[in-house]
Amino acid sequence: MEAYDRLMLFTGRTSYYLTNKIIKVLRQFPGMQGLELYEPEVIKFANENLKVKITESVRGADVFIVQTSAPSWHAPTGINPEKVDPEDVEELSLSENIMELLITIDALRGASAGRITVVTPYYPYARSDKKDEPRISISARLMGQMLKEAGADRVLTVNLHALQIQGFVPTPCDQLDANPLIADYFSRHHDKNDLAVLATDAGGVKWATKYAEMLQCPLAVCDKRRWKDNEDPEIRNVIGIEEIKGKQVAIFDDEVLTGGTMTSAIEALQNRFDLSVNYVSCVHGVFAKGAIDRIKDAGVQQIVTTDTLPPLKDSDKSVHTVSTAPLLAAAIRNIHTGKSVTQIFKQPNLLLDVQVGLFS
Repeated sequence: MEAYDRLMLFTGRTSYYLTNKIIKVLRQFPGMQGLELYEPEVIKFANENLKVKITESVRGADVFIVQTSAPSWHAPTGINPEKVDPEDVEELSLSENIMELLITIDALRGASAGRITVVTPYYPYARSDKKDEPRISISARLMGQMLKEAGADRVLTVNLHALQIQGFVPTPCDQLDANPLIADYFSRHHDKNDLAVLATDAGGVKWATKYAEMLQCPLAVCDKRRWKDNEDPEIRNVIGIEEIKGKQVAIFDDEVLTGGTMTSAIEALQNRFDLSVNYVSCVHGVFAKGAIDRIKDAGVQQIVTTDTLPPLKDSDKSVHTVSTAPLLAAAIRNIHTGKSVTQIFKQPNLLLDVQVGLFS
């Protein structure tokens, strides 16, 4: 394996919030105390074309570029306000972020970077992972192909919507798991003896089972069925409801966009089974306009997510953000030093201690 003596960490415009946390963790590792964070110079012309300039020499360096797939409503809290004009923030759409990332990779390759690792905590177009309608694109595959063609040597991401997306990326692709960080938050801040996990449909059983095992608490599953094509799904039964009655019930998912499906299920549970849901958690809090209010209006006391996307500007204390920076920093270090990324999950206490020490 080729050795790279210099690790250089770059951030995209909407990922400064997270990258700044990552470098704080990296500086805790031996030999990395002086590590610097680099920000490419991005210029947007009147014709809406972008120019990205790398202002430091990257020749032969092991470069990591962090750029998550942030939609425009997450941009205001993701940027470095000293580098990005606040008037330009609203124009930082998802499509522009993706284009900025591709141009940055190409600029790094043209500047003779030794190796380029793209760190995209929330993978672009992750939900477009299959052809479930005629004549549509499998856009998650297209994203992987474009990253490769731009010059990326490997990709690092967090909790893909579907594992087959790793196969769409024609370069080595590492997926990190943020679920243990969320489970640890619940363990530290809630009585596990009073917790219960609920899967609102068959698709959520995978996540629910994982959390029930990590938290060592009871699990219930909704029997949701659609009886006719023109009817909404109906919760007919809750399997294991007797085990979770009277407990603090939590629903876990990989991402929440509008919260519409989830809140419909929560309201149905309240009306039909007299079962309240206290907590909602997801790794990727996309939270389109009105999503958080919609979930809170359904009686949910707390929403727990991570910082794979920047927190919303106006989110209140009912939303708690668990940082993935320790996880990403450990992976970056291990990739740079040629160590196993899987090894990170064999030392979970190290990550959790960093999480509590720096970001609690």
